[in-house]
Amino acid sequence: MPQHLSLPLSPCSAAPSACRHTVRLEALTHAPLFASLPADELIALEGRVSAPGYIAGERIYRAGDRAGSLFVVASGAVKLLRPSPRGDNAVVSVLGPGDSFGTLTRIEHCAETAVAMVDSCIIGLPVSVVRSVLERYPKVAMAAFDELAERLEQSYQALEQLTVGSADRRVAAVLLSLSEKLGRVNEGRIELSVPLSRADLGAIARITPESASRALGRLRAAGAVDFGRQWTAIVDPGLLHEIATS
Repeated sequence: MPQHLSLPLSPCSAAPSACRHTVRLEALTHAPLFASLPADELIALEGRVSAPGYIAGERIYRAGDRAGSLFVVASGAVKLLRPSPRGDNAVVSVLGPGDSFGTLTRIEHCAETAVAMVDSCIIGLPVSVVRSVLERYPKVAMAAFDELAERLEQSYQALEQLTVGSADRRVAAVLLSLSEKLGRVNEGRIELSVPLSRADLGAIARITPESASRALGRLRAAGAVDFGRQWTAIVDPGLLHEIATS
């Protein structure tokens, strides 16, 4: 079972005005992609980033927009959405501090829409700048390769889990995954630091919002989770892990 610890970076829900130099540099230092860069290179890289603040619900980019940047979450949380067969947007991923999104390649258009879930500081790096770093530092290039491979493996695992599991198992797995990125330990329970609607949870678990709501109710009755308006907490991580892997 994964160990849940406090996040290493700045707290979620940081005001956009808090997107200051130290926050940006801290995020780049902790981002797996750039962890092997020398300190002077990190400082030089930080000087070339854009770092706008986004309020909760604000769109960072839209599917179909011209691509050209890699983004790193410095503080806050971001959800990625893709058009569904029903014509709406379904959540495909939720990202927390240190996570990257956008593109590392020369694709022309964004495949998904990115939206801030809470007030967030997002670092933007032009692809040309990132590729220049990759060319000069083989370790960073290998980290980029490893990150892309990990994303692919996680997609395969998620697809396998979400196509064979019950609604309870799917929701439990999603909550465990989110707790690793966005969980905060508070008095023995793990609180998710972002609002998570039943529609969002259902979309990630590939079930209907109604099924997600019923699954949450059963998980609460079992003593694994608790929730209220705009908040969700894992009360018994061991039990939730057992349900997710049963």
